[in-house]
Amino acid sequence: MNEVDIFKALADPTRLKILECIENGEKCICKIIPYTGKSQPCVSQHLKVMKHAGIIDERKDGTKIMIKTSNDEIFRIIAQVKKMK
Repeated sequence: MNEVDIFKALADPTRLKILECIENGEKCICKIIPYTGKSQPCVSQHLKVMKHAGIIDERKDGTKIMIKTSNDEIFRIIAQVKKMK
């Protein structure tokens, strides 16, 4: 993971929507998909990019895959960028 990967991962509206969904805590992918309004394969691809960048972690809970941020500092970064508008 490096800063370029992180910025690339944050440069997509769907990925920001995913982060918005999990901002208040870990969520199952089954909750993230309808929140984004995107298809399961589309959301899975976005999650793969975010995982590669080190932004999210995932774990299995039975048959569910749970997603959370690997570091909540990402939300402070996003908030700072929003202030720049």
